[in-house]
Amino acid sequence: MITLILYYIVLLFSTFLIARNAYKMWAINHDFTLPIITFFMYYFTLAGALIFPLDAYYGFKGEAIGLHYLHIFDRLFKVAFDGDYILSVFYYVLFILTFQYTYLITIRKYILPFRNNQVITPKSSYELILNPLIVLLITIFFIGVSVFVLRDEIFYAISHEKSIYIITRGTTSKYYTIHQLANEFCVIVPFIAFSFTLVKSNRFNIKVENQRYAVVLLLFACTLAAVYIAILGNRRETLSGIVICILVGINQYRNLYYKRFAFIFLMVLTLFLANDFLRSTVIPRQLHLMFPSSSETKAPPMKATEEFFTSDKNTAADKGKQVLWSFLWSNELFYAHFSMYGILHNHVPITYGSSFLNLATSVVPRAVYPDRPLDIYNYYAQSVKAAKGQIYTIHHAAAWYLNFGVLGLLIGAAVLAMVFVFSFYISVASFKMDNFFFMLLKYLLPFLLCAQIVTFITAGPEGYKSLVLEGVLIPVLLLMLCFKKVKINTQNL
Repeated sequence: MITLILYYIVLLFSTFLIARNAYKMWAINHDFTLPIITFFMYYFTLAGALIFPLDAYYGFKGEAIGLHYLHIFDRLFKVAFDGDYILSVFYYVLFILTFQYTYLITIRKYILPFRNNQVITPKSSYELILNPLIVLLITIFFIGVSVFVLRDEIFYAISHEKSIYIITRGTTSKYYTIHQLANEFCVIVPFIAFSFTLVKSNRFNIKVENQRYAVVLLLFACTLAAVYIAILGNRRETLSGIVICILVGINQYRNLYYKRFAFIFLMVLTLFLANDFLRSTVIPRQLHLMFPSSSETKAPPMKATEEFFTSDKNTAADKGKQVLWSFLWSNELFYAHFSMYGILHNHVPITYGSSFLNLATSVVPRAVYPDRPLDIYNYYAQSVKAAKGQIYTIHHAAAWYLNFGVLGLLIGAAVLAMVFVFSFYISVASFKMDNFFFMLLKYLLPFLLCAQIVTFITAGPEGYKSLVLEGVLIPVLLLMLCFKKVKINTQNL
């Protein structure tokens, strides 16, 4: 009991330090990007550390309030409140604080003096005018790609009245990555475009013509994408989109169309709360009734039999009772959080840079190099003897630890901090903003990075490839298709 009390005293003090540093980050520029990033880092890192030890001490009575993570022990490994667990939590605290202090020190010592000594940023002589119809067409295109790539899995789930989520997540299709990317882009493009309609004026010369017409089309595109992703049973893609809208809203709360903001927020919140329902067999059953198809559809290749999964076992009544609790007590609180414990407790060997070897060879197609090195996630899953056919996550700090030990953990936190330092530098640097790509990047970079943090914090260093390409460059290039660049009268500037 004394150990538990001391543990919570230290953890709560660490939480106070993290919250204070988040406030300091906000105070630099009154920008909520870094506090929100800190919140997501804390959620996937230490939120489980507030719950698990107490639940374990009282004999795992948390099921009474909606906790449902104990099956993780059967699929991953047993977790106990012991020395390895306390050490893993200490490493997580060290990771977050290193990230925060690296950011604060670098910004204060280098970026703020640089900003204060600059000349005023030249105003652009161009406006970017958004075309909402192109946004809608891009949304529909990527939804179509997503459906087409896994059409066998989706139609099989519907025709056999099985969970679409379970069938698509268990697929062994070599095109699954394309499906995931299409899901990401079908959400991120309309949500970013809609965020431009949330503010009454924009200092980056980004405008939306025919506001009422544009708002209706963009809301339809956002709703279409969010509902499709929800039917698949996914949440992270929509979360990335709504994070951008929230950031735009709270950063310009005095310059905001509140009704538009409230509508899209409540729409996404409703889909999030209904996630367990949408992952069940109810939707496939109704679709099968509406569009009858042959039940002889051949089962697609799966990582595991459906019986291996348990998320579809509850009745509809049980799911209805657990909707709110499952939202508050998501297993995402524990999957990544437990990864450091699994590494320490199972004495998993350090790989000394395997993530970077994987990154270097990732440009070579697997058909050419079938035995290329495992990424750190698969190395972790194999090393802790995780059950096959399941979807796990590894914390970013744990991945860096597997590469270089404690030194890697510190380096990983510092590198991540420097990514956001660079983002801050781009936002304050004085450049003549006539380059189409840069005009969008200067405004969107902090938001895009923040939107990707949910996925990134549960990936290893390999995640930087996706962060740069799929999280920043490709979305900006896609958005360029949605705008036209119009020269304005520079005499009035």
